Amino acid sequence: MIRTARHGDLHLITLDRPGRRNAVDGPMAEALADAVGAAERDDAVRAIVLTGAGGAFCAGNDLKAMAAGDFPVPTVDGPPPMAVTRTPPAKPVIAAVEGYCFGGGFELALWADLRVASTTAEFGTLNLAQGLPCLDAATVRLPRLVGQGRALDILLTARRVPAEEAHACGLVDRLTGPGEALERALELAAAVARLPVEARNAARRSVLEQWSLPEDEAARNEARLALRP
Repeated sequence: MIRTARHGDLHLITLDRPGRRNAVDGPMAEALADAVGAAERDDAVRAIVLTGAGGAFCAGNDLKAMAAGDFPVPTVDGPPPMAVTRTPPAKPVIAAVEGYCFGGGFELALWADLRVASTTAEFGTLNLAQGLPCLDAATVRLPRLVGQGRALDILLTARRVPAEEAHACGLVDRLTGPGEALERALELAAAVARLPVEARNAARRSVLEQWSLPEDEAARNEARLALRP
């Protein structure tokens, strides 16, 4: 259900459950966490690309599996349904999105640093229309990407957001033709991987850590990260 492959210093993780539009059940969430953890521990890996098989990224959490009690009971301190989304990834992650990117799958794409999507992609928190809350940080990461107003538009309507709109509002970083998202994501990941690691990582961490800090402290944190021996 999770496939991995190496492309030089890039680590490709594929959600591979096309019969369910790559909807994630409990074992698949655990396998995803294992795959991400292995890539983060491997010093030869410079960037991670996350995609889905069969023309879809991820339709969200598997509702049948949830009804059967396949997921752990959600708690404030426990792991979220997608298992990896509670904290930012340790290495840059680029999501390559074709087709459905809904619910927990949308939250998984938001967890990535960058998103490359084809014109076939659709995004949204369709889970809210089923009375299922966001538990993988969509309500945190989406406003930081697109602003509070646009985020509330997407969240409170639980509508499908087409790729062109997602690109226009900053949710998608690169827009491609149908079937081209993975190729373009690997190209983008290769560009990220070519940068000197120390300076790149310091810049990335400064961006990720600034949100809870006043501007002057965020600037000092940037310097601390940049000058760390």
